[in-house]
Amino acid sequence: PAVATLALAHPPPAHGSLDRGGAAAAKGHWMCTCSHDEEWPEDTWNLYQHIERVEGLNVVGEGDAAMGIFKPHGRRLDALPCVLSDTDEELILKIWFAAPVNIRRLIVASVGSDEEAGADSHPSSVRCFTGPAAEGLGFDSMADSQPAQVIELAVNPEATAFSQCTPRPFTQVCFVLLHFPGNHGGVEQTRVSYIGLQGEHSHTKRQAVDCKFELIPNAEDSAEAAKLLGLNNVGAMERMS
Repeated sequence: PAVATLALAHPPPAHGSLDRGGAAAAKGHWMCTCSHDEEWPEDTWNLYQHIERVEGLNVVGEGDAAMGIFKPHGRRLDALPCVLSDTDEELILKIWFAAPVNIRRLIVASVGSDEEAGADSHPSSVRCFTGPAAEGLGFDSMADSQPAQVIELAVNPEATAFSQCTPRPFTQVCFVLLHFPGNHGGVEQTRVSYIGLQGEHSHTKRQAVDCKFELIPNAEDSAEAAKLLGLNNVGAMERMS
């Protein structure tokens, strides 16, 4: 069953506080928590640096705004960029990472003046789907899919409240779908200006592997293989038979 988690109003952990110094080995991949942004070297909410692309469904405007809400923790109080739902209160964000990540904590916030970021438009929950199977999901197909986690969201105007992610479905993931089904006021538009992702990242890039196989080896390859195996003389072949 989906796990419901309440946002915790605690300050973010200090730099390097995850996994004994900020690094961990997971499933054969070396994972670390360090920031690669020279402007924000102490930012522990740095998984935005490893996002390859973001796609928004039922959002107003261009895709750059959806990408822009994944920003440094030091800019979490910037009201812009932000995303607004379009035809109703629901919106979906699809996030692809350039390399596998472990997501441990999540911040969702809508910050700004009362006119642009009122409590009514703040999302009230988020349904999280992870892994390749979730990449093709949309509003119509999610009804038959079980989310990895359902998080109830408090109004978070200062972007200080965060939620713990369930470890297993958020480990070694390259894709996450966030579905915001509604907001606190039941108004037509839902607004999000900051999403913070904290955890570990790897440096193993996703890429296609070019492999070639020979179903029938040619005579030259067969002779070379026999030589390497010591089977290139009659005596050896007789002993093998």
